[in-house]
Amino acid sequence: MKTNSELKSEAYNLISEDWGIAIGATVVIIIINIAVGLIPSIIGEILTILIAGPIAFGTALFFLKISKGEKGEIENLFIAFKSKEALFSSISAYLLTLLIFVPTVLICGIFWVALFLGDIENLSSVLGGANFEDSPYALDPKVLNEYSSPIFDSGIVTIVLSAIIIIFLPIVILSLILSQVFFLLADQKANKGFEAIKMSWNLMKGNKKKLFLLQLSFIGWVILSVFTLFIGFLFLYPYMMTSFSKFYQNLHD
Repeated sequence: MKTNSELKSEAYNLISEDWGIAIGATVVIIIINIAVGLIPSIIGEILTILIAGPIAFGTALFFLKISKGEKGEIENLFIAFKSKEALFSSISAYLLTLLIFVPTVLICGIFWVALFLGDIENLSSVLGGANFEDSPYALDPKVLNEYSSPIFDSGIVTIVLSAIIIIFLPIVILSLILSQVFFLLADQKANKGFEAIKMSWNLMKGNKKKLFLLQLSFIGWVILSVFTLFIGFLFLYPYMMTSFSKFYQNLHD
């Protein structure tokens, strides 16, 4: 496989051939997300379910075309709405992804509360307290012994560290496992949501670390984009997505 540096270099060269269309597509995606977010809760949630999957399908297709040296078009973003098969597969993939993520977050969250905070009241007190030092934080003594790390003596540090390990880490791993779902659908390697999830699972075996490092390599640019009032994100997002598309292609080489 090519190195992440090679993938990013190829992606940058390809996206540089037409920044205009890539930035235009990014603006359209942002507008759609903002518009859906402004809709009242119940209707907005329903629309999110109906739109998120197809737009993710179209976004994957758009940047796949660019990563293959082809011409991306704004209408590529909406192509899933023109095909019943693509529409249903993208919606089912989105729903199945939610069905995997939501229980995982809940289970990890419950375990985190039970193991590190002792009970739900402690959690609500810590999160609702104006001053963490004054919050009635209590670590379940059953998890401590003479071999326990000194870090557990600090309430707020324990909360952050345990959340990273017990909640954030499993979510990151799961997101890496499912990262190729919409690329597979857009590339017509899979025709159904469940099939795409299984294929993504298999493709990412032994490749999760590589993709994670690729994603991590953009952190500096993300921080810089924040300082430009997110204007830099209009350039960064196409660069990132083209790089991820090149990563997907490289999995098949």
